Amino acid sequence: MAPWLAWLLPVPLATVGAIVYAHWTSRARGPEQAIDSVKEYDRFRSAMSSPVPSPRPMPKATERSSH
Repeated sequence: MAPWLAWLLPVPLATVGAIVYAHWTSRARGPEQAIDSVKEYDRFRSAMSSPVPSPRPMPKATERSSH
């Protein structure tokens, strides 16, 4: 195999892979069962209504000695 082909082949392979992935993720899906959809919505509402913990304070930076 030519060395230049080894360098250039990943570019079109990655492009084709990205196109296939985008097509796969945007495909039409069948309708969900209503009970599953309601359960997921209830889970989402409970997660959104729970309080958000406050962020932890950043630890103080220690001074580094330069030897």
